[in-house]
Amino acid sequence: MIDPVSAFSLANAAYKAIKKGIEMGREIEDMGGQLGTWFGAVADVKAAEEEAKNPPLFKKLLYKGSVEQEAMQNLMRRKKIEQQEKELRELIVYRYGVDAYKDMIRDRMKIKETRTATETAQRRKMKNFIMNSATVAAIVGLIGTLVAFVAGILKNLR
Repeated sequence: MIDPVSAFSLANAAYKAIKKGIEMGREIEDMGGQLGTWFGAVADVKAAEEEAKNPPLFKKLLYKGSVEQEAMQNLMRRKKIEQQEKELRELIVYRYGVDAYKDMIRDRMKIKETRTATETAQRRKMKNFIMNSATVAAIVGLIGTLVAFVAGILKNLR
């Protein structure tokens, strides 16, 4: 997972490229790749912040900043992203209308739901694979132990 600072830097760079492109007269259609990069980076920032709510033990032990500092950084990133999203929304609405923006948001939600469902299914498959592998390994171990035990008994009977 990308850290929030790197994702935020990527979002800022994409946003600046979009703004500059539009100022230079490029159509918003031509900026689709940059818009996609911006939305992806914003999603990474949000995911990293969610992950930071329950950090791994090593991060808890090694993080040098204060809780207040981290909270302030998260707040500033969130506010900057909200401002950027507002400006991008205005650009899209100006060019295509409110309905197009609503359609895009609806599509985002559908895509997000699909990806979440896919990730959940993959995690479930991996968990099942691990459990099945552990079960097979335990059965093989028990059979091996049983065979060794029976072989020992037969050896002692001779």
